[in-house]
Amino acid sequence: MSTLWIVLAVQLSLPIAVGLPLPDVRAVFSADDMPAYVQQAGVTRFVQTRTTVAADGTPQDCGAEKGSGDPKLDAYTCAIILKRAKFQPARWVDGSPVYAVLRVPVTWAIGAEPSKTENERAYPADMEVSVSRLPEGAGERTSLTLMIAVDEIGRLVSCGQALPTSSHFHAKVFPELVHIACQQLTVQFTAIPARDAKGKPVRSVQTATVTFSSGK
Repeated sequence: MSTLWIVLAVQLSLPIAVGLPLPDVRAVFSADDMPAYVQQAGVTRFVQTRTTVAADGTPQDCGAEKGSGDPKLDAYTCAIILKRAKFQPARWVDGSPVYAVLRVPVTWAIGAEPSKTENERAYPADMEVSVSRLPEGAGERTSLTLMIAVDEIGRLVSCGQALPTSSHFHAKVFPELVHIACQQLTVQFTAIPARDAKGKPVRSVQTATVTFSSGK
């Protein structure tokens, strides 16, 4: 990763949810939002949401990037985000306001909280990377949430680690893994570009995940 890349990554920022206990869009949800029919069914549902935030911080649209199997629940989940979430704009590599795409998992849990394995199965990472050895404290498997600057055709312009905003994100920072993850994403990953209100592809700041496992 070049010095220029590192400098550009520092300028990036994701949209920050405001007026919430945590700057994480999932903080708009409460236990009271659980649909009665979902609770009665007794089945935990997983919705991978994709929310587009305009350059002025206004939520533009939301959809299920990976649905729960219940279209009604998927639409309900997005409707809550669009109704309640307010954001400070994302920032491009030059500091200017820009569109953003937040790819956030929302779990409607019944009973015990899903295990790490269940979550990984429900919300697969954008990329899996195997290394010979992970840093101390990372265990045998760890995931990073990254913020990436994406141009109008989905190419990565810059990349850095998204700062933890809640227990949903991995709290530890491993700079060496961020370096590898960004390199691998740049070579192998093409993002889905954001689109403005007229449907035109635009540059954006997005989230992406990379999971590392030890080859031992």
